[in-house]
Amino acid sequence: MRKTCAIKIIAVSLSCKIKARTIFNIKNSKKMKVTIKDIYNEASYINPNVSTISSIGDFVEESSRQAAAYSRRELVQYVSKDSLAFKILTENLKDFFSEKQMWVIAYELQKNAEYVAKLQAELEVRERRAKAKAEASKAKLNANKEASQEVLDFVKSNKKLLKDYYTFVKKNKKYSKEYYSKKFTLESATEFVNL
Repeated sequence: MRKTCAIKIIAVSLSCKIKARTIFNIKNSKKMKVTIKDIYNEASYINPNVSTISSIGDFVEESSRQAAAYSRRELVQYVSKDSLAFKILTENLKDFFSEKQMWVIAYELQKNAEYVAKLQAELEVRERRAKAKAEASKAKLNANKEASQEVLDFVKSNKKLLKDYYTFVKKNKKYSKEYYSKKFTLESATEFVNL
């Protein structure tokens, strides 16, 4: 009972300190990209995903449990052995960690410069990949729009509204894919004009 109360008190005070430190770091350092929330999100992988099947109930798959155990082993390397976070990571035999325990672990990980640098590099790679993916998607959409310009001009030349054509394409099962890819075909335009 005392142990649980002590952990709760420490977790609450750490949570307040973490929020204050994060705000301070964001205001004073433009170089600081990794926030305590980023660290918390990464540390949250030590909790396995729960699958729910209505007739059976909740359960944890073995692969999810293994991934969580791997994440736990990775984090243990970065916390000091005499810290509360180390104790939580090594002595908690249950599958799940409480939110307060996660904040304690995140706060301890924030102190480790090596972990923060590694996480920052990972986050930058993820951000670059996401930007590249978004740019590729945007480029593909623009290419489709340019390729479809002839079809749209055909619809306009027949004195039809593009708004009505878009509605027709979106609602028609045969052509609905065209609406979302913006790759319109002359076949759909001809069918629309002949209505």
